[in-house]
Amino acid sequence: MIKELTKNQLKIITEVAAQEAIRAYEKNQTKIQKEERDSRLMNIELLLKNYRKLKDHCSEIDSEAEELEGTVFDLTELTLELLMKCRFKTAKMLRHVDRMLYAYEWDCRHGSAEEERRVNILQKRYLTENRVTVKDLCYELNVEQATVYRDTKRAINDVAVLLFGFDALKLSI
Repeated sequence: MIKELTKNQLKIITEVAAQEAIRAYEKNQTKIQKEERDSRLMNIELLLKNYRKLKDHCSEIDSEAEELEGTVFDLTELTLELLMKCRFKTAKMLRHVDRMLYAYEWDCRHGSAEEERRVNILQKRYLTENRVTVKDLCYELNVEQATVYRDTKRAINDVAVLLFGFDALKLSI
């Protein structure tokens, strides 16, 4: 014998199902946002790790980069001209990164001792010609490894705000 559900029972079942669907959607959105944040922060760290190589790669083309500003190219056609345009784009992006790193350094040098330590760690780990290992930084600054890693993470987060503006505030760790 099949028993029919009342309107009230159907309403309750529908509300519960809707709430579950909303929770699943919100959980998925949180996961997507975390993955996006992690990806952006990894990209910034990758940029910093390769900063010197990128600077060397683009060292002689800074003045020529202005000529190709605003040009669009098709990635399906790999030519010498396309490679040069990519190089010009990299040079232009690095000029922006340099300005933001300068702003970050200026801000940290006029801030607290912790902020100054953060910018020193960032520069010595990634930006200077002779990079310093975490172990050597610990010895030089008389801090624990965890402090170096925490300061690096915080510095990368701070630089993300300068590079991406308001969008980077979503990246805050």
